Amino acid sequence: MFETNVGIAILNESAIISELDLEIVNALQINPRAEWSRVADALGLSGPTVARRWNALAEQGQAWITPAPGQRYLSAGWSAFIHLSSLPSEGEALIERLCAEPAFGTVSLVTGPHDLFVDCFASSHAELMDIVTGSFPGLPGVTRREVVFVTKLYRQASEWRSGTLEPARARQVSAEPLPEQPAYAPDRLDAALLEELAKDGRASWAELGAACGVSPQTARRRVERFLATGYIALRCDTSTAAQQGLREVTLVLNVPAQYVDDVGHYFAALSNCRLSAQVLGAQNLLVTMWVRDYLQVQAYERELADRAPGSAVISRQAVVRTFKRMGHVLDESGCSRSVVPLPLWTEGL
Repeated sequence: MFETNVGIAILNESAIISELDLEIVNALQINPRAEWSRVADALGLSGPTVARRWNALAEQGQAWITPAPGQRYLSAGWSAFIHLSSLPSEGEALIERLCAEPAFGTVSLVTGPHDLFVDCFASSHAELMDIVTGSFPGLPGVTRREVVFVTKLYRQASEWRSGTLEPARARQVSAEPLPEQPAYAPDRLDAALLEELAKDGRASWAELGAACGVSPQTARRRVERFLATGYIALRCDTSTAAQQGLREVTLVLNVPAQYVDDVGHYFAALSNCRLSAQVLGAQNLLVTMWVRDYLQVQAYERELADRAPGSAVISRQAVVRTFKRMGHVLDESGCSRSVVPLPLWTEGL
């Protein structure tokens, strides 16, 4: 009897720890650089306990914080989505090459008419053209490619929340709005700080400053300026185990021009929307959702037909496996194993 009770206690403790980890992750989705004391107050814990739990998750590659394009990124940088088809015999080599290339932020194996879905980032239009025209001839096994340029963002993955925390607790950890900043031209120091944040999005101001040869105050001022202008955002990503059975689906749509903004905003307002972006190609809208059941997609398509008559679904893609997410190279369980910092801005600016 005693052994049985001990076993139950251990199982219950594991469940509690797992739920606690999910709450910490949700808190950092809301406010990625929140002080541990602030997260602890919201969760009813101590700061050292929260820090210890997060550090364990980060060391295991179960969760991480990284820079990502913000809502105003397209006013200073460039982005494209790339659909690739390849020879089955060269698939592994192709994925390895794509993951090693800094410009390719996310690399996923998908269902549908193409094999791979890739997002691409560059600091200038010329650099993006060089990538699009120069990178692919050297890639193994590519039989077909389709490139569409991102022209407008309605929602970014950094805005997605798991909803694990109760609303009152979520409000406790929310960041105060930073003072609005005017547009500016990012420079080499900004690029260097972004590279350090890619390695550890929660690195202290002192650590960031030391790595870039500036004071902690300068590091903080520069990063907060980035965030306040909307050029970048910080986001918390997790392994597959922490995604609670969610499945990633992308709809590639062609929406009549008079409806495209309304539809883009409609999808962006859905809590399970990861991405809603206007694009330039045979399609003009690309939407990524996280769903528990693939049948949910039909409901979205019915809503689309009602909101925007004449819309067409060009393709539906379910992610089979993500090999790289926003610069983090992932293993089979979706854990981060290495980082290839994104060239959101280069040192040549």
